Amino acid sequence: MRWILDACTLIYLVKTKLFSKFMTLVEYPVVIDSSVYKEVVTNGKANNYPDASDAEVSLNKFKIPVISINISEDLYRFRDPGETSCYILTKDDGICLTSDERAYKKFKKEEQKVMRMDSFYFEKLNQNRITEKEFIEILNELESVNAINPKSILFFLEKIQQNKKVKNND
Repeated sequence: MRWILDACTLIYLVKTKLFSKFMTLVEYPVVIDSSVYKEVVTNGKANNYPDASDAEVSLNKFKIPVISINISEDLYRFRDPGETSCYILTKDDGICLTSDERAYKKFKKEEQKVMRMDSFYFEKLNQNRITEKEFIEILNELESVNAINPKSILFFLEKIQQNKKVKNND
């Protein structure tokens, strides 16, 4: 099993400075494909996006493999090469981590393993790998770069309250 990051997830993790924290929480290897690398790093640097260099540094620091795959057969199913490559890598034993709602729905429809970033961190909260305070700070960081919306934050705050009620009743 491995985590496959799509371009928006990689960008959001870098923009929020959560990449290092994310890497301490994952239990499986993390990979990206060359389409995601090209979109985030190569094209980002060509367009002078400051996050592109930060992404490159983070990928190098954690030695994240960049896998080249042929996406031509499945490109018609998705809106871009990065989504397509994530789909192919997910089929080949992985979980795609995404913030893209459209991609998330497509992966679910295709019965592939996919998780939203906010759900990933909520899972880590439930595993006692992060505190409630850290979780809320992460949600706020993600919301500050439009990786999630306020509705998602409300949803998770309600889940936290429900979990507390269940624990108090035990």
